[in-house]
Amino acid sequence: MNRRPVDSLTGSGIARFGTTLAGRPILRAVCAVGALVLLAVPVLAPTTTPLVVAVIVVGALWLNSRRDEHTALSILFALAFLIPASLIINPLGQIGVPGLIVAALLLALWCYGRIDSSLGTDRGRQPMRIVCLVFVGVVLASYVAGQLRGLSPLEASASDASLFGQACAMGLLLFVTDTLRDIDGVTRLLRLIVAACGVLAVSALLQFLGVVDLYQQLRLPGLTFHFTEDVDALARSGFHRVQGLAGHPIEYAVVLSLAMPIALHLALTAPKGRRLRWWAMFALVAGCMPLSVSRSGVLTAAVALAVYLVSVRLRMVFNLIPFVAAGLAAMSAMVPGLLGSLRSILLPSTLSTDPSVQGRTDDYAAVFTVWHDHPLLGLGVGTYIPKLYRILDNEYLFTLATMGALGVAAELALLATGYSLARRVHRTVADPVVRSLAQAIAASIAGAAVAAFTFDAFGYKLMFVVTFSLLGAAAALWRIAVRDRAAEPLASVR
Repeated sequence: MNRRPVDSLTGSGIARFGTTLAGRPILRAVCAVGALVLLAVPVLAPTTTPLVVAVIVVGALWLNSRRDEHTALSILFALAFLIPASLIINPLGQIGVPGLIVAALLLALWCYGRIDSSLGTDRGRQPMRIVCLVFVGVVLASYVAGQLRGLSPLEASASDASLFGQACAMGLLLFVTDTLRDIDGVTRLLRLIVAACGVLAVSALLQFLGVVDLYQQLRLPGLTFHFTEDVDALARSGFHRVQGLAGHPIEYAVVLSLAMPIALHLALTAPKGRRLRWWAMFALVAGCMPLSVSRSGVLTAAVALAVYLVSVRLRMVFNLIPFVAAGLAAMSAMVPGLLGSLRSILLPSTLSTDPSVQGRTDDYAAVFTVWHDHPLLGLGVGTYIPKLYRILDNEYLFTLATMGALGVAAELALLATGYSLARRVHRTVADPVVRSLAQAIAASIAGAAVAAFTFDAFGYKLMFVVTFSLLGAAAALWRIAVRDRAAEPLASVR
């Protein structure tokens, strides 16, 4: 078994995919000339100016960045969080989402890393990799079962697109699992998640204040605006439900809620000189989440923060109470009526009469009817289309209809494995910072698992990227802090 124990929990041992332009004056000159040539293109075709600028900026960042896993993940998060979910590469249809394509490239990079051992992709024992293999087997079996059942052209197209999406999910998960090489690498990924959620919160705040609606107005050359019902302005209790650059207000609220325990961990454990920025980020994320007026967001935040705070010293929890009270008072003063609206939609009397809750309740009978006829592998991966059946606001019900009981078991196994690996680190490692890091990841995964009951979570780009990144981070952290540390004494004896 090929294991590469790191020297310490914060040691390097990171394999790079390449180097930067530093120390390469000839290559820098060639790139500069290329940039000047590109700048001449808008003179001939003015409409290409935004695209040319974007190519130059992205190219400069890429060429001056290290060819490592963090650069690849940063590109993925930039495309996912900065490009609205409504913009796609039209010729590619449903799979033409830029972030999804990058996730597919990560799968190719992971496969290449498995072939070329010099890249340092982990090959040791990894429970998450085994669960991924089982999940892939179930997805392929469900796809074959759908083909054998006989699909309409619409179902066949959706099934092919869903199969590609599942491959992208596994690519992201496996890439994060096997390429992050130390605790600092895992922490950098979590910082990236929080920073991306901060950008999402700012875009929603601009939308709420009426400054600019980037979701509706942002256009990029080469991308087509894909109109869906989610683009429509939504309102609840007299408030416009913001979504920022997310695909839906629910996705927006849930993704910010998943970032809360991570932001709180960074604020509590960062060096003194850097804590203020993370407290500010936590306040931004927590303060902007309620703007969506989403029950799912409140539920996810409550679960995620509760799981994380269980591991925090009671004194620290008490110290946080005055700040929470001050934040609620400030929000009530700046946005009158918002907290009251949130409280009202959570009341049992409201829940019993709310049409959205009633619709979610009706989903169970409809899905169980389908499941009765296709119990193990469902109708076929991705084939439960709203145009033919109905909209399902429950990820597990959608999986039950399309992939059957085996699909639900495999999906739950992914979430349970990520949560248990993070909890294993929390129970095993003595370092309080690493313990807090592991508990924050476990808390966010728990929040994602609960949120999947309230909407079709993995059908949304940001939720897909954040959740599978967290699962990979949990597996990588277990490998670094538990498996490889346990192998060190044996290696030293040999």
